[in-house]
Amino acid sequence: MNILLVNDDGINSSRLKFTKKILETFGNVVVVAPKEQQSGKSVAISIKGFKYETLSDSEFAIEGTPADCVNFGIRGLDTEFDLVVSGTNKGYNLGVDTMYSGTVGAALQASYLGYDSIALSADFRGSTKMKRLLKECLEYIFDNELTDKNHVVNVNFPKENTDNYKGIKCTKTYFIKYNVLYEFKDDYFLTKRELLNIDFPIDSDYYAVNNGWISISNLSLRQNEV
Repeated sequence: MNILLVNDDGINSSRLKFTKKILETFGNVVVVAPKEQQSGKSVAISIKGFKYETLSDSEFAIEGTPADCVNFGIRGLDTEFDLVVSGTNKGYNLGVDTMYSGTVGAALQASYLGYDSIALSADFRGSTKMKRLLKECLEYIFDNELTDKNHVVNVNFPKENTDNYKGIKCTKTYFIKYNVLYEFKDDYFLTKRELLNIDFPIDSDYYAVNNGWISISNLSLRQNEV
């Protein structure tokens, strides 16, 4: 299996390197990642192109977005990929954040181009759970043939402060609203988000990661396709 690995945290991300190591137990891995942090870029692309740097035969750094990484790998390299994996992201991509996420955006771009894709995200505060569970999670996805060209498999690992790991839970993406605070400071416009204090539905991605589960949900741009 030929796997294209991309991310939005950048080519020097330690989680990218770890994810590559685990993916290499399943197939050949080619890495295309941004030179700099590209979080929050969703499915943005560079209209007039971008510079790239060849780091090795299987590793490339680009001056572009996560979706650009997918375009470069699929259209620019002489490899036929079976799967695109995005991540593992430093921070969750749950609910409405899937709309903004560069990690999810890259996986959606791969799906748009007709490729199976997986988006991987984990707690910002640490990598312990992700490192312990990543291989098990990927085995579950492959064994159960969960990938499909029509949707992205969106994975979020349990919170670091949860005591017990309960397993893998197929969930739904609920677009739960945040309270957004705004502030002017000198010539900056600052925003801060606070998640509203609500009871998360038990089939939601939010509930799963907060209660010791790996959350797996499906995301798609393919509506009323012609």
